[in-house]
Amino acid sequence: MESLTDQMALIGRSGVVRDAVACLRDEERSGALLVGVAGSGKTAVVREILRELPARGEVIRLAPTAMLSAVPFGALGPVLTDLPVHDLDSSAAVARAFTKRLKNSPVPPLFVIDDAQDLDAGTVRLIAQAVATGAARLLAACRTGPSTPEEFLALWDDGLIAKYDLAPLTRSEVHQFCEQALRADVSPWLSELFGTVTAGLPALLMSLLRHAQKTGSIGLRRGTWILLAPPDLARVPAADLVDHRVRSLPAEEQTVAAIVSLAGPLSLGDILRFSNPKTVDALEMAGIIAVSRDQERLVRPASPMVGEIVRGRVPAGRSAGLRASLLQLPGFSDGHPEAYLNRFRWALDAGAELGPADLVYGAARANAALDAVTALRAATAAAVGDRAAEAKVQLAYAQYLLGRTEAAAGQLRSAGAVPYGRPSYLAALLAARLGNTAPAASPAGPTIPAGPAGDGGDDDDGTSAGPGARADAPGEWSGSEAPGLAARLLLGPDDEPAGELQRRWAALSNLPGVPEELGVPAAFRVAELQSVRGQVVTGLGTDRQVWPQAGPATVALPLVREDLLARHCLNLVRAGEWDELAAAVDGYAAALPFRLLYSGGLLHLVRGFSRLRQGRFPESLAELLIGVEELTVADPWRLRPLAHALAAYAAFVVGRNDDAAANARAYRAEPLGGPVPLRLLADAYCTAADDGGAGPAARQHRLDRLDRLADGARDRGLFGVETEIRRLAVRDGDPAAAEALARSSAAIEGPEGSLLRAFARAVADSDTTALSSLSDEALAAGYLLLALEAAQQAARCLENDPHKWKLTVVQRKVHHRMVAAGMSESINIVHGDHHADLTAREAEILRLVSQGASNVEIAAALTLSTRTVEGHLYRVFAKLGVSRRSELVDAEPDILTPPGPGFGPGTGPPGGPA
Repeated sequence: MESLTDQMALIGRSGVVRDAVACLRDEERSGALLVGVAGSGKTAVVREILRELPARGEVIRLAPTAMLSAVPFGALGPVLTDLPVHDLDSSAAVARAFTKRLKNSPVPPLFVIDDAQDLDAGTVRLIAQAVATGAARLLAACRTGPSTPEEFLALWDDGLIAKYDLAPLTRSEVHQFCEQALRADVSPWLSELFGTVTAGLPALLMSLLRHAQKTGSIGLRRGTWILLAPPDLARVPAADLVDHRVRSLPAEEQTVAAIVSLAGPLSLGDILRFSNPKTVDALEMAGIIAVSRDQERLVRPASPMVGEIVRGRVPAGRSAGLRASLLQLPGFSDGHPEAYLNRFRWALDAGAELGPADLVYGAARANAALDAVTALRAATAAAVGDRAAEAKVQLAYAQYLLGRTEAAAGQLRSAGAVPYGRPSYLAALLAARLGNTAPAASPAGPTIPAGPAGDGGDDDDGTSAGPGARADAPGEWSGSEAPGLAARLLLGPDDEPAGELQRRWAALSNLPGVPEELGVPAAFRVAELQSVRGQVVTGLGTDRQVWPQAGPATVALPLVREDLLARHCLNLVRAGEWDELAAAVDGYAAALPFRLLYSGGLLHLVRGFSRLRQGRFPESLAELLIGVEELTVADPWRLRPLAHALAAYAAFVVGRNDDAAANARAYRAEPLGGPVPLRLLADAYCTAADDGGAGPAARQHRLDRLDRLADGARDRGLFGVETEIRRLAVRDGDPAAAEALARSSAAIEGPEGSLLRAFARAVADSDTTALSSLSDEALAAGYLLLALEAAQQAARCLENDPHKWKLTVVQRKVHHRMVAAGMSESINIVHGDHHADLTAREAEILRLVSQGASNVEIAAALTLSTRTVEGHLYRVFAKLGVSRRSELVDAEPDILTPPGPGFGPGTGPPGGPA
């Protein structure tokens, strides 16, 4: 039986193992050469090949080393045991003994060689000649690079052996590797981060997994391993091996390795100014550095883990000396943008004298990179002098990132009069995040002007000076109205009139030279408000225009990168652009894996909400439950309450009542703050998940609360939010909500809005034909949840129809929709209204039926279509729990509302007898 290690060795390598075994069985070829960087799993693959290879002759293992490579024929010790010592220096004697040894074997032996790059030239020549003549076979593993024995490559060129390149594991292979190593499900963000820092190399990956498990950097939550803390890359067991590899290098190579790790990435041109191509090639072959193959030719550590290991082992004195020497090179201080934070940390570690402006900017960049530790160091050093207020803003951000909200609020208060411009803008954003824990703040920040000091502008458009302004304070953007306008736009009320919103947006857009850092977040805010107000298509258009600039615009804005990602994803959810959303989440995770400890919960939340809106409730619940766990670890955007609310609803739908109740309780204990649209949605989903008992009173209480929430959204002009809440009420069996849903969905742009209007009318009329047809139409348009809702509503209406074949047809449609959504048939999205109170219209129709009126007569009397009357009767049947028309006559008198005029006792229905 295969061991776990055996199975993991095959991940991403099974094809190589299969082909190599076939090659070694092939009579026409005599071996296989495995080539890969250090840590790529060559040894493990060789072991698997030997395990699967049928016994055939002798296996001769050679173990060359770097030290033995200087000894002629040193690796041939196992073969030359009978050779006299005095002949070891004779190439001819060694060749004769080697040939004799091979001739004595009835079957050509198999030479198995690990680290073939360390073979001496004489040994390589003898083995290559033996393989070429068919006297031996070869299975060799060798590091990538110019040290691969040329004689072995010649055998490959001549078709005598096969060569296999062992590439790093792909993202999916890394995930599979992690799950097998940890014997449980693994968060995709854990495998994404670990795959990145190890460059997909199995040996480093296994070492990191074991270390993270032992130190508590990862933990098992709800059966899934998630990130709990940043892994200490410099202390993994493999660090000693990497360190030994570096220490065995010549002094010049060690110097280059240290510089690349401390200051990288560097351009190859910069490296060649103090080194040479031979050194670069040697380091790349040793798996210490990597050189990009694009036009930039950037040199960086072979993996972030290798870089961290090397960086951590450079003595402080030597580090400072290297930095001083490099800064003397012309142009070196400019550097590559990716290298900024590495060089900034290096400067702090080396005790370099940095000015307050450099310290504040470095702290901002560190906070934006979610590196709170570096930000604290830098901002603390700058918290005295003329940049103290700005430094304290960065200190507040760092404390906030570390989860210390009280300390963050205190730092923000202590900042006092923050200079207008970039500092005031950042302070305003953080004050909004802190909410009630922060001091009172104007839209541009606490005691900060809404515009440049002394500009005399109108306070409403964010251009006037406020108390505490410092006209003489240095600060970027201090001479522009843009920071004040952007802050007011970004932090303004969600129910701000559409005209006022457009006025503020136009005022900001028309300013000359508005920085992307101000314009892009403001544009996303506009897109979000357009979307929640029902302008889904318009909002998505605004969103898509600025999404490509989201990364560059947030390089020095702490936490804003994920703000924009969340807004972008929620806009895509509202528009039903599922593939685009998946690409956005995947692209973010691949590009910014080091942020996933903080943002992993956010990503699970948006994926879970996406699946919920698609009707994939089991998948949604799995995503949301893990999202809750990851948001418990880090939640700088305060989204855990929303995750609890959505998880409660998803669990309620799939029948996981314990999970539904637990998440509903958690939400009530920690209600969502922040934007009104999300608060209303969270309240609505949590309310819809609260069964509160099965009685009519509890159900009516739930529907009343949903109605109040929907009215609140409508009163604020948030028609997109109102429509979603009305839809929840319709699923809960509230017939009155269908009419309201038809009205609210009229304000929704796009194809889903039109489908929702038709759906609401069909539900209100109990039009099973229209519902069935609309289910097909919604499915074809990609709205699976609406297709399922329509099918289940039709089935509910047909439960008491005497023509059972109609119900069978619709039930089959429901089954197909369930299968498409990955759900079991037992899950009901739509809940019936059994025992619910009759509406006034239903009571009126019931009274006419009890008086003997036919459907046609009732339709004429109430100015309705016959189909609408039939729909109302189906609903009455369901509510009263009857299945035949005659049973309605015996309904309890107190069910009926007082009779209307002209229909009292003793009077017949208009139009004569039934």
